[in-house]
Amino acid sequence: MTPSEQPPEETFCLTCGPDVALERRGGAVLHCPRCGTQQPVPDFPLFVVTGASGAGKTTITGPLRRALPGCEVFDTDTILQVAALGWDTWRNTWLRLAHDIALNGRVTVLCGSLVPSQMEALPARKLVGPIRFCTLDCPDTVLAGRLRRRPFWRGTSTEDAITRHQRFAAWLRANIQPCYDTSQLTPAETAERIATWISRSMDDAHAAPPSAN
Repeated sequence: MTPSEQPPEETFCLTCGPDVALERRGGAVLHCPRCGTQQPVPDFPLFVVTGASGAGKTTITGPLRRALPGCEVFDTDTILQVAALGWDTWRNTWLRLAHDIALNGRVTVLCGSLVPSQMEALPARKLVGPIRFCTLDCPDTVLAGRLRRRPFWRGTSTEDAITRHQRFAAWLRANIQPCYDTSQLTPAETAERIATWISRSMDDAHAAPPSAN
């Protein structure tokens, strides 16, 4: 592979080569449509704490790590430089990381502005189990105040940007549940509620739940 070439995005059959993508037809197994090779994959859920800019995703990351010692919790901006290769490449990288973390027997929690439709068509979607979302939210006036206090270089403090993020927050509020109001809960309280939701979700999936303090 030359320095200018990109590695294949798809999960391919190591016997047949990069032109043959593995398929997930149900269950926690990938199949090669050409030679029939099977590859088991972990079926842990992937949890996403989403929200508009200013809703509190970065703030919640630390308390959530303390509340969920059995999970790996990430702020998705940690590898934001990967987005220079394209937003889908950035999202796909997170799915691949969640898969590798699941191979170690641990569950991944991502804190970032993601929505279900962005994840389902990604090449690495087949590598993880169900993806479950919750939303961080706050009233529009609170969100606007938080965004106006941000440094100008972040690009979220203009009135146009504030309106755009308020619209996104409204969409999330209407379409993704559970929803936690960070204007009414402290970061620690929010983390505890999210940890309880994740533990219950793991119980529903008949998996060993991660420990919550």
